[in-house]
Amino acid sequence: MSARSVTQLALWACLPFLLLVPAGVSGQAAQAPPTAGKITNLVPIVNLIHEARTTPASTSAAVYWGDMINTGHLARARVALNDGSVLNIGSETNMTITRHDAAAQQTELELNYGRVRAQAVKLVKPNSKFEIRTPTGVAGVVGTDFYMAFEFHVTHLLVFKGRVKFCTLDGRCVIVNEGQSSNIRGNESPTQPAVAPQMEAMEVTKSTNIANAAASGGVVATHGALLASTLVASAVIPAVVVRVVATTPTCPAPSPTGGIRRAATCGISGGAFPRINGQRP
Repeated sequence: MSARSVTQLALWACLPFLLLVPAGVSGQAAQAPPTAGKITNLVPIVNLIHEARTTPASTSAAVYWGDMINTGHLARARVALNDGSVLNIGSETNMTITRHDAAAQQTELELNYGRVRAQAVKLVKPNSKFEIRTPTGVAGVVGTDFYMAFEFHVTHLLVFKGRVKFCTLDGRCVIVNEGQSSNIRGNESPTQPAVAPQMEAMEVTKSTNIANAAASGGVVATHGALLASTLVASAVIPAVVVRVVATTPTCPAPSPTGGIRRAATCGISGGAFPRINGQRP
């Protein structure tokens, strides 16, 4: 028998097994986004947006690059990233895990709206970074514990441990040290870091701590109108900025870019989310 005949027989013998493999499986596997970590705790209902599909998240649910975590009124979520960093996400928050490469220590998060407390591991790799971006600012850390919020067009930062480089999107920066806070209002430069009152540290901790979700919810309901009026009257950011209307921030599913889903423009249910001149789309 010729070598050509042997080859043809081998191909015919393998054909039934090839037909058993669903079409596109290998392509889908190649395009699957990497994992960034998992949800380790949540209350009461948190939505996870993955590959344009929204599902109620569960404890131990995997979180992938490009996934969005959307918490509603009084909801909280804790995310353990693969490098050991921990994110405590407060209520009425929309956050995108844009990128998390634990081996290279490259982390990029998008806080579209709401509040988060991040406990980042120490960065030791060359060119490593841990950044949280809002529509008006960005915080870059080396390894620290800090709180960040974006509400009412204001990015607010409070550092519990370590130091944070706090910048506008066009590069105007301040260094915020342990126990200090700073704000970026709209397109303005960051305010000079100042010592954060102990009461503020306690309240922002309560606003992202899952164990205190019920108690914290009472604070939101009781003081919402007072905090909003303080904003209008004095233009000073209070310890915890709370929205009066308990609407849930939502974001349309973004289209894939190079295999990684980028953060979408976030909106508030019941109305469009206004952008400030110069703000990122």
